[in-house]
Amino acid sequence: MLLLLLVLQDARAQDAGAQTADVPNAMGAHTWFIIIAVGAFLLWSISYSLQLHKEAMARKKGRDELVRHKEELLDQIADLEAQKESGAIAEKRYKHDMNDLKLRLAKALERLGTKV
Repeated sequence: MLLLLLVLQDARAQDAGAQTADVPNAMGAHTWFIIIAVGAFLLWSISYSLQLHKEAMARKKGRDELVRHKEELLDQIADLEAQKESGAIAEKRYKHDMNDLKLRLAKALERLGTKV
């Protein structure tokens, strides 16, 4: 009799259809935390990379500016030498200007040497 009762109860349960239980996902919050943490790290990495690139471009621009300044000073020295050879400038003025240009060139070369 007991066996018959169990069989009938089982048959009624199958007729009613299987009912699923809604169980909350225990890893849901953990998954979103990982996604947000990885996203934040990727954003920081991109930002850091862009900052390094900007600084490298600024250093390159500064170095190019120093090289251009050095070339201008060398041209001025060559012009001063040409003026001395042609006699268009007095000896005292030539020495003063040459010392000034050499000092400015030495400073430019020093800064250029530290920028490398």
